[in-house]
Amino acid sequence: MKLIKSLLTKKDEAKIFEWFMEHSLEKIGEILERNKVISFRAEIDGEIVGYVALEMFYGQPHVNYLIVHKKYRLKGIGTKLMEKAFEFGKENGSSFICVSTFSFQAPNFYQKLGFKVDFVRAGYAKNTSLYYLSKPL
Repeated sequence: MKLIKSLLTKKDEAKIFEWFMEHSLEKIGEILERNKVISFRAEIDGEIVGYVALEMFYGQPHVNYLIVHKKYRLKGIGTKLMEKAFEFGKENGSSFICVSTFSFQAPNFYQKLGFKVDFVRAGYAKNTSLYYLSKPL
């Protein structure tokens, strides 16, 4: 056997998810397709000022990214984007939404939106921690 280090190609990624889907079918009797990442963007006067991107993961939305351009922060844009994410989850019959964020990013912001901390993993570079949060929908 050889172990080969490489960048993940689209072909490799497709094979990995094919195998995950086969395993899902064997274990729970259903193939839960990997959905495309859905995004909502905020624009002001035609300028893009923020994004939220989420992916359905076994029936529940996971926020992959939430970012607002630094000159537009603290103006409610992130909250509006997250409200769209909540709507998307509800429209898809989800019971909760989840997100992971680093300690220097936005754990307090998510908690103000009603997210609860599920766990915190310390030990990342520069003394940072990763927060995993969820919110019932």
